[in-house]
Amino acid sequence: MFLPCATRLSVTKAVLRATAILAFALGVGLASAEEPGELVVPGNKIIPQAKADLAGVPGKQVIANIYEVPAGNLVPRHFHHGDEFHLVLSGAWQAEVEGRPTRTLKAGDSQYVGGGLWHGGKALGPEPLRLLGVMIIDKDKPITEVVTTK
Repeated sequence: MFLPCATRLSVTKAVLRATAILAFALGVGLASAEEPGELVVPGNKIIPQAKADLAGVPGKQVIANIYEVPAGNLVPRHFHHGDEFHLVLSGAWQAEVEGRPTRTLKAGDSQYVGGGLWHGGKALGPEPLRLLGVMIIDKDKPITEVVTTK
């Protein structure tokens, strides 16, 4: 997908800012594993990495989690009130994002999901999926909302 230069620059700045905050937050400590609003699926595991207010952007927060999904398990379609970046650490994932063709992501592959777009998928292959997700989302809204219709 082609983005205009100004949009790419804005996205790049947001990702760099989130990375800096993530590095700071990792030094401060882990977010609670009992985070309200997270998507809970039997067998899937959320490992909190960081949670912090987004510096200079009132009402926004950055949350980083590692998701472990057993082979064959689903991540139901859901969305966030903000942007999310995924990086596959290990395993493979049949990734769905609203308005895009389904793709298979393997270790080292990544994707960006714009705010409000539903996404989900299925862990493929013999080994569990391990996925890093970094979100920049609204603080006053639920972290995750499940899509109930297609």
